[in-house]
Amino acid sequence: MTQPALATPPHPELASSAVRWRAVSLGVALIVAINGFDPIARYLIDSSPLTRSHLPLALLVSVLGFAYFYNPIVRAWAPNLVLTRKDLAAIFAIGMVGGNISGYAQYMVGALTRPYYYATPENEWPTYVLPNLRPWLFPENTGDRIAWFYDGLPPGESFPWNIWAVPLFWWVSLLAALMFACVSISIILRKQWSERERLAYPLVELPMMLIQDPEPGRMLPAFFREKIFWIGFSIPAFLLLWNVTGFFVEGLPAFAFLHSNNLLTVARGFMPFYLRTDFYVICFAYFTPLNILLSVWGFHVLGMLQDGMSKRIGFGPEGYGAGVVAQNDYGLLTFVLWGLWMARGHLKDVWRKTVGPAPDVDDSGELLPYRVATIMLGASLLYIFFWLRTTGMSLPIALTFMFFTFILYLGMAKIVAQSGLVAIRGSGPTGSVKGLFGIPNMSDTDIVALNQTGILYGGAKGFVLPGSSNAGKASESTEPARYRLGGAILIGGLLSIIAFIVSSLLLGYEGPGASNFNDAYTWTGSFFNYTVTNIKNRADETWEWWWTLGFGLFGIGVTSLLVMLTQRFSWWPLHPIGFTISIQYPTRAAFFSVFLAWLFKTLILRIGGIALFNRSRLFVIGMLLGYSSSVLIGFVLDTFFFFGQGHTLHAPPL
Repeated sequence: MTQPALATPPHPELASSAVRWRAVSLGVALIVAINGFDPIARYLIDSSPLTRSHLPLALLVSVLGFAYFYNPIVRAWAPNLVLTRKDLAAIFAIGMVGGNISGYAQYMVGALTRPYYYATPENEWPTYVLPNLRPWLFPENTGDRIAWFYDGLPPGESFPWNIWAVPLFWWVSLLAALMFACVSISIILRKQWSERERLAYPLVELPMMLIQDPEPGRMLPAFFREKIFWIGFSIPAFLLLWNVTGFFVEGLPAFAFLHSNNLLTVARGFMPFYLRTDFYVICFAYFTPLNILLSVWGFHVLGMLQDGMSKRIGFGPEGYGAGVVAQNDYGLLTFVLWGLWMARGHLKDVWRKTVGPAPDVDDSGELLPYRVATIMLGASLLYIFFWLRTTGMSLPIALTFMFFTFILYLGMAKIVAQSGLVAIRGSGPTGSVKGLFGIPNMSDTDIVALNQTGILYGGAKGFVLPGSSNAGKASESTEPARYRLGGAILIGGLLSIIAFIVSSLLLGYEGPGASNFNDAYTWTGSFFNYTVTNIKNRADETWEWWWTLGFGLFGIGVTSLLVMLTQRFSWWPLHPIGFTISIQYPTRAAFFSVFLAWLFKTLILRIGGIALFNRSRLFVIGMLLGYSSSVLIGFVLDTFFFFGQGHTLHAPPL
């Protein structure tokens, strides 16, 4: 039975009004501001990263700020300025796409500055990398203008837009095409995932609970008056604020188990388990179905044991995972293709609506009409393909890269929609392409063109497709003005890309210079080092395709079996999701938190059933708000008292 504290009370304005232009404009402005400020937070303040997860904490805190501070203030003297639940849902939807841009723009800006500035005879970039780069993709260090980015502008010099205009146009256009494709896919699949397969969408469900309207005469939602809410609030608040106190009190012992990868050693040759407690992961995981939670931590344990045993007996390919990564990759491929097969009837309806009237197919509830979404997807894919070809990538490499890229995007989107894991990723598509074709069989230009796409890696978390899928779910609370919202999502995403890039460049040239940025990883040249290694050692490379094929086929078989058992037997406890991501770093770092969420939820359901579970949601909501508030307090204190030497309270493992 649903608890009254979580039920949304009737509100005449909610019942009669659609999302307004004011809310749409505010949503675009908010996400552009977040992306414009993000480089300052990353590189200068050096505090908790507020955008590094599938649900950026900066977005969540901003939306809650509108609900709990802005609305109570204006409700008393200007009720027409109050943001309704539909308005807040629209702002949240816009932010879910634009908020997942920064990780990719970060990689791009850092990597574009590397090749011509850091090329030396020692790293051999002039021999193996620079001759194969397209000059229109990378700014050259003419007149030390890239050096100015690292050291700041010399006196009397102005920002060198002339070296940046062409490369930024081409890379931003690629990001924009990828974003348009992702939004189109999420529109095409929303009804299938949300209404037919009824995915859980924990990343939407929990925020929608938090932004409910208060009862008439009240300033805050009803759950603020519940004791169990404040008990949940106090636990993370006490732990994190105790650590915040340690910012000022030297020698005060801290709760080190929070967001630290405490190692649990198993045996020689086995990778250690990470025992990491993350309230952000736990809160959303609590709304995940039990079979998915069990599969995530259970298959992680099995994958780690398989990796260790393989290394001890010398069975399997060398490197991280010893074959488990191939199982993950081909398991994800199977998971995605099976999902598309299940959606074949819906996809047929989408196509009928695209090429004809099809009055029986209703797309009025989508962010954009099916015809617009399909045409936008086709145009985006064509642009991406020709963009890759102009970089020197051969036809089969380009097609295969695009295939594995969108398999990754679709897989991560569906996994996030089903599981609510705020920190999860797959494998970059370049590895799958190299494993399939073999580096010895690739040309120099193929290797360079393929490796430079690592600029778009961004943690392999699926670009904006997970965010846009969740945005589509959130849009269900904003009807009937969804087309207006769909356009705003695209505009907000595009402006977010530009805002992050321009802000980063201005900090380098007009600010302290990139050499003083605290996020050193951004500026590494690993993509180009890979190129040197691949080309230089190509003749000696062993194309161990049989390992990839063998472990890949095993992954296909296990995933297919899990899919069949999950669909046929409601009691079957293991979901294929856990097998497809079993050994990726975010799974390693989050598995203990997922285990805690599974254990807590299992005990609650065993002891008190669904009634106690519904009541316990108030406790989890309190934990999320206590955690978010404490991280925000720590961030503000870092900004004013520890600028440049901040502290990490919130660190999603991505």
